Amino acid sequence: MMKVLEARDYKKVIPIIRTADINTMFAISVLEGKVDGTVFVDEEASPAAFYILHPYGMALLYGESSREDFYVKLAAHMLNLENARNEYEWLQVYPASLYSKIDAILGSHLIKKAPNEPYKKSFVPEEDKKVLEYQRINFAFNKEKYFAFKRDFMNKDCKIVATSEAIFNQLEGSVVPKFFWNSSSDFINNGIGYTILSEHDIPASTAFASFIIDNKLEIGIETCKENQGSGFASLVCAKLIDYCIVNGYEPVWSCNSGNLGSRKLAHRLGFEESKRIPYYRLSK
Repeated sequence: MMKVLEARDYKKVIPIIRTADINTMFAISVLEGKVDGTVFVDEEASPAAFYILHPYGMALLYGESSREDFYVKLAAHMLNLENARNEYEWLQVYPASLYSKIDAILGSHLIKKAPNEPYKKSFVPEEDKKVLEYQRINFAFNKEKYFAFKRDFMNKDCKIVATSEAIFNQLEGSVVPKFFWNSSSDFINNGIGYTILSEHDIPASTAFASFIIDNKLEIGIETCKENQGSGFASLVCAKLIDYCIVNGYEPVWSCNSGNLGSRKLAHRLGFEESKRIPYYRLSK
């Protein structure tokens, strides 16, 4: 692919990435060494473009390169021409001037999805090996709307506990703490989460900190399939938001435009859409 940046140089990149006016918490978590990701650059001597890959499969391309060979390698990576990637990858790019560059280097290999088209994990054959462009939605938290939600929301009789190491190791799904923290002990020592337990103390829904950067805490949520539609997600997210308010954290929410359930839940909890940017699903 591109040139790998040595981990000892990650701290030099942090102030650069912080200038972006989009949610880059996953990228900062890699640069701060909170998780073991990888950073690529367009050139070693004086890099202008940074490709930051989080182990969960999220990536950020920040900055424009003057090297055309960089974009040749970028297109090859996005299209997985060397079969180096065996899982889908989700890419955001910054600044906005890169959007037209991505359009140009991918050409007919890029399919733009409708903004409100639900995301599906299975694709028709003509889509599976192409890059699909969705949108990434960033939300801003409105505390007054959240408090209004809490006043009107009828509490249910359920058992909410702090997410323990045992629960951490039990949780299954696509958005669970093990994908965002290096280990269960790392999560217990540096993260936070809450879990609703159903019958026989089985985890039904968990809201957790996927990233904590400075005074911001990004919320991850996973509800067991059999408990979806129960209202558990709202309850357990509210517990985590209350934790944020008491401890001085700004709760953060972002999601794929195709994740209609996440969008609906965000609005219910007082989050308001603040920005949309292209979100590229890279083939495997």
